[in-house]
Amino acid sequence: MTALLKINILFLLIILFGCDNQRHIQSYRTPKKDFGLALQQSKPLIQENSNISTKLSWDLPKNWVPSSGHSMRLASFDIPFSNGVGDLSIVSLSGSSGGLLANVNRWRGQVNLSPISESDILKVSTVGESKMGAFRIFRMINDTNTQNAIIAAVLPTGEKTFFIKLTSTKDGILELQTVFEKFCSSIGN
Repeated sequence: MTALLKINILFLLIILFGCDNQRHIQSYRTPKKDFGLALQQSKPLIQENSNISTKLSWDLPKNWVPSSGHSMRLASFDIPFSNGVGDLSIVSLSGSSGGLLANVNRWRGQVNLSPISESDILKVSTVGESKMGAFRIFRMINDTNTQNAIIAAVLPTGEKTFFIKLTSTKDGILELQTVFEKFCSSIGN
């Protein structure tokens, strides 16, 4: 038997036995995570094919300066404080975007803090309310390295999750926390 004939027979057997009427493609859905926030959404917040940057709005503090950021950012701002300038980014990703645990622990790693459990993450966060719904705020400060600290808000909307992250020094985060929370509360569409 030639090699070409063997290949054709093998191909024919795969087709005959691989295409069975009793086999069906199955799909599964997992419940969406709301990051410990009760989502009460009555209408879609953002239309699927719209330009998201024109649909999102906020009350910008006067001294915040728009800046160029990474291409994934919806917006970037330089945030001055008494001893320097912080970097604020707004990013939108679909769904839960890797989940709360992975994102918060990634940020904790950026300031050299150890990962924590999801239940601990929920305990150390605070809840705020924006025009689009509830969000969680996480403050990550490493007291042994005060030059790099983060405060971040996670705003799940069902279809998308918005991440608002301010990177600064420990002093900058402590000074800017109130204005950061007020900014996050003003976010709407």
